[in-house]
Amino acid sequence: MIERPVPDEYVEFVGEQRATLRRLADEARAAADAGDLAALRALAERLRLQIEDGDDRVYGNLEPHLGDIVADLDALYDAAFPVTDPDDVSEVLAAPWPSAHRKALLAACLGCDVRHRLLLDDVAERAIAAADTRLLRLLVLTPLGFTQRTVVARILDALHRAGDLDAAVVERAFTDDPWLGRATHGDPPLGCADALRDHLDELTWRLVSASPPADRDRLPQVPAPRGLRFVRAALTWHGAPEVADHLGVAELTGPERATLLDHLRGRPADERRRVFGWRLSAGDAEAFLPMFGLERTAPLLRLIQAMPADETVRQDRAALLAAVAEAGPDAARRLLELVPNELVSAAMGWNRAAVLKRVKRNALQGIAAFGMLPLAADETVLDRYLALREIAKRGPKLGPNRRHSHAAAVSVALDHLAQVTEFADASRLEWDCEARLGNETPTEAEIGDYRVELRFDGADPTLTVARAGRALKSVPAAVRQDPRYQELREHQKRLQDQARRMRTGMIEQMVSVSATLQPDELSRLLSLPAGAAMLPLLVWRDRAGTIGRLDQIDTSGPVTAVHPVELRERGLLAHWQAEFERRGHPQPVKQVFREVYVLTPPECEAGEVSRRFAGRTVDGKVAGRLLAERGWFTHGEYDAHQATRVVGDGLIAALRCDFHGYFGMGEVVVGEVRFLAGGRRDGGRYGCPTGSGSVGGTPVPLADVPPVAFSEVMRDLDLVVSVAGQEP
Repeated sequence: MIERPVPDEYVEFVGEQRATLRRLADEARAAADAGDLAALRALAERLRLQIEDGDDRVYGNLEPHLGDIVADLDALYDAAFPVTDPDDVSEVLAAPWPSAHRKALLAACLGCDVRHRLLLDDVAERAIAAADTRLLRLLVLTPLGFTQRTVVARILDALHRAGDLDAAVVERAFTDDPWLGRATHGDPPLGCADALRDHLDELTWRLVSASPPADRDRLPQVPAPRGLRFVRAALTWHGAPEVADHLGVAELTGPERATLLDHLRGRPADERRRVFGWRLSAGDAEAFLPMFGLERTAPLLRLIQAMPADETVRQDRAALLAAVAEAGPDAARRLLELVPNELVSAAMGWNRAAVLKRVKRNALQGIAAFGMLPLAADETVLDRYLALREIAKRGPKLGPNRRHSHAAAVSVALDHLAQVTEFADASRLEWDCEARLGNETPTEAEIGDYRVELRFDGADPTLTVARAGRALKSVPAAVRQDPRYQELREHQKRLQDQARRMRTGMIEQMVSVSATLQPDELSRLLSLPAGAAMLPLLVWRDRAGTIGRLDQIDTSGPVTAVHPVELRERGLLAHWQAEFERRGHPQPVKQVFREVYVLTPPECEAGEVSRRFAGRTVDGKVAGRLLAERGWFTHGEYDAHQATRVVGDGLIAALRCDFHGYFGMGEVVVGEVRFLAGGRRDGGRYGCPTGSGSVGGTPVPLADVPPVAFSEVMRDLDLVVSVAGQEP
């Protein structure tokens, strides 16, 4: 192998690192000659961290130039820690240095190629089941192989149950993975969580007290440290600001908060603001409002702190206004200087210009805040509603996942607008505004000798221009330039948008999930020109089970848009297909001619997993776009599943794929799909996804998945492999 040259800017650093490592290697050789295995273990850890840190600092330009030193260390440690039984994984792992020989032995134990990642999860699972504490400790302490974070957390928990959890194991685990606390102190926390805290506090204190102190990314990230000593250290910190920020959020007791508050009285404003910022992150900032004279703003602060930072969700406008009133406008403004909040400011109408700028950039919180703004003096509710619909039209042009969060932000904004305009909910606001589009705008005009009319051809609005009772094939220039014609053209576009929203949004979703409409909902939809044109072209089921068109069933009760799966099960699919072919009226969306997918014998035998499309290679960019259009979220290559979609009834469809990087980067190999129960992801009206919450849950047998949900998921994936598929 030809060694690539060191970039000029790193030559001096690499030379210094080689010299340091050579000195440590010499120390290791002296320890080996003296038979001091404890010193060899300690030096191995120093060597490993020195190489890792140095390589990070020069972006991978150190390790390629350490071949001679590493080879010497491999030989030294293989001789000092010989393996007598290469089939004993415990003995293989019991080495402080990851020599090439040791890696080869481990690969043989695992039955894999040494060039692949040596994953120890299966070994760990067996050790946990057997309560083999020696092997469990080795799995944490060994520099060989890789164990996933959640498995390491379970190892610590097993050691805790066995009474063998000590500082050495905890510190090594959190040194290797400073974010390990996400797994140990999650929701719910593991049984070892409390036992870990003392060890982590002492590790953090030692690292920040060292000379020089550790960088921020070397400190345990979760959970936060405990104790006033950490906040005091943050106040006098002269190193990297991010370390001070980490220490400043330390968990405090009530007496410690009181002591800190007393200390801060009379301190410079900048220092008090800095501490308040830390305590906002820590979650106890309310206790520090008195140092600003803002005690009465506590209810408003609680509302602000309850708002998720990374998600756009509905807020109660009345509660926000009440909290501002209790605090007083001046105090509320002073609190917002400390804790800027776009939604609170919008509810008061204090940041209209800033919100409008943010909306132009498709900022999600800005869109939600736009709905919360009071109506301007010259603005109607229909104006704001149409503006939000124009914003919604930008969503499909965004990235696969971004389009979903954008749609969710618009949905939240509509809910906020309903509160501003005193509608009972967003649905009633939508019904009212959509009805106004068809009823409150002129549909005809007399322009000189010409008569212009807006008519409906089914669901599609058309403009006709006539003179002396005769329709013209083209629009005269004098008519096109008239403001009244332009107004009708704008109204036509709005009604076309209304028809599009109803067809591709509401009706498509209703058919895909076999949704039910109550009589008042049906009546409102039929009052719209697009609804009156499209709904009678669907097949419905009434509360008595009768299937037919709207004029053939009982509409005094709830009616359900029939999915073709049900028509097939009842032996009616061919009949309705023939009926629509005979009538020659195309449906607004695919219903009776919609593709139907049922369980196959291999899927019945497989139980919880369908491999119907497994192994198919698709263009990731095209596939990601198609999935996004159908409500799927795509995830990273290391997630449990690489694409997920809400399918109703508390179920999430979860697809596994193989690719490198992210979904749209290149080729994607489709894998197996399963359905998970209990996974959390918010669902909107008619099952539309409105958020990107966490995905989890228990696999459900395919035979227990509702047939409609199963058919729709398979329909999505069939489309993806058909359109985005690549030849092998």
